Amino acid sequence: MPQIQCNMKKSVLSFIFIISISSGIFSQPFSTQSQWEKYFTDRIQNLDPIEGIWSVSYTGKRYDSYNRLVWQEHFPPSEKMAIYKTGNVYMRYNIGGINDYSNFSFQNSATSGIYILEIYFNASRSITTANVVLAGNGLLEFSYQEPTAQVRINFARFGQQYVTGTKMVFEHNWIKLFPKAEDYNKPQKSSGTGFAISSNGIIVTNYHVIDGANSIIVRGINSDFYKTYKAKVLASDRNNDLALIQIDDYGFTSLGTIPYTIRTGATGVGENIFVLGYPLRATMGDEIKLTNGIISSRSGFQGDVTSYQISAPVQPGNSGGPLFDNQGNIIGIINAKHIGAENASYAVKTSYLTNLIDLLQNPPRLQTVNSLSEKSLTQQVELAKRFVYIIETE
Repeated sequence: MPQIQCNMKKSVLSFIFIISISSGIFSQPFSTQSQWEKYFTDRIQNLDPIEGIWSVSYTGKRYDSYNRLVWQEHFPPSEKMAIYKTGNVYMRYNIGGINDYSNFSFQNSATSGIYILEIYFNASRSITTANVVLAGNGLLEFSYQEPTAQVRINFARFGQQYVTGTKMVFEHNWIKLFPKAEDYNKPQKSSGTGFAISSNGIIVTNYHVIDGANSIIVRGINSDFYKTYKAKVLASDRNNDLALIQIDDYGFTSLGTIPYTIRTGATGVGENIFVLGYPLRATMGDEIKLTNGIISSRSGFQGDVTSYQISAPVQPGNSGGPLFDNQGNIIGIINAKHIGAENASYAVKTSYLTNLIDLLQNPPRLQTVNSLSEKSLTQQVELAKRFVYIIETE
């Protein structure tokens, strides 16, 4: 997702819309620069300033036991490093696979633009720390003194005699290569979820998914994720975060018979529910994802009566997805999660959706027969997933 920290009225910073893909935790860093560039490009709206590809240059200095400078050498740029976020820290990856004897990690400090660097030296199992200054989003500057245990090992590695009191200091200057400043201003693709309500291609999603989009693409019709269809906006409701789009493509014929119904009556606290959608596609793939839980509250963030609070986990990319009751009726549209609480997600009630549908010049006739009723959850998902789609915007 880029993640927008605000409530549905965009005013409170403890609430989060879940539009599309964000940078997340991954365990297998990429090996080539082009792979890293694609990784950062896909997440550019969500990148922290320190994330990206950096050109490394540094100066090595050796001091004797009297703190006199006895050797100095500048090493021009010869390595490229990727800094990426994993959890609450930023890790360094040496692009090109050059021998590396240490692990770098950066953490945010209390001051913007200053990071705390920790270097773990594998051979000596020693650690050093340093303050890192990020200047103008394009220059990283820091220096550190190598631990004595590591200095001894390095001297031995190069056949030199270590003299007690010798100190090695390294002054680093890293220049950011990618993304460039202009890359942040390019139109970015984002991804959400939508679900069909009529065979002629009318699809429900969130307003924030299509807000400001120059183009809207629907992917996943008939479970074909390679074929895409253009769509247009029919109607939108900014206040309630709802939008109706319709496939507008010469290659489109019909979606088929909708298997579920829309339920607008009250849903009780404790009722079982499930959610379908396409979260975190970059790491989770395009297969539809199911989460389930219960209705936690009949009101949403700060008591908002237009929404339900649910316990089913949702992630970036779930926005616009359907919220089903245990009989396969749609009772809400997923649109947000609470970043300060575990498994607290929100869905707009379907009564606000039907109000928007009624405003159309030619409202579709909604399905009145529910083919999902009385079926097992597995069967319900198998039938419903053909009508839940990826919504891509740019």
